[in-house]
Amino acid sequence: MRNHIIILLICIFMLFFLSQVKASGGREIFLSKCGACHQKDGDAQAFAPTKYASTQWKRFFDRNKHSRRKDISSFFNDEELDAVEKYLIKHAADSEQPEAVGLK
Repeated sequence: MRNHIIILLICIFMLFFLSQVKASGGREIFLSKCGACHQKDGDAQAFAPTKYASTQWKRFFDRNKHSRRKDISSFFNDEELDAVEKYLIKHAADSEQPEAVGLK
C-alpha cells in the first residue's frame, strides 16, 4: 500500500512539473527564437506581448501575417509556434495577465 502511495505522489509531481514546463515554454521560445531578430540591435522591431490585444494576436497568427516581412516557418515547428501564440495571447494588452516586459 505504501508503495502505491509513493508512486501516486511521484506521478502527481511529474504531471505538475510537466504542465509547468509546457506553460512556460511559450515565453522561453518567444525570448530565444523571436528574440533572435526582435532585439534592440536585431533586424526587427523589439516588442512585448502587450503590443496587441488578444484578438489582434489571434488574427496575426491565423492570417500568417509574419510571412509578409519574413518567412519564419523554418525557425519554428508547429508546436513552438502554437506555444508562442498562446503565450502572446495570454499576456496581451487586454488579458488578465498583461506582460509589458518583452524583447529589448
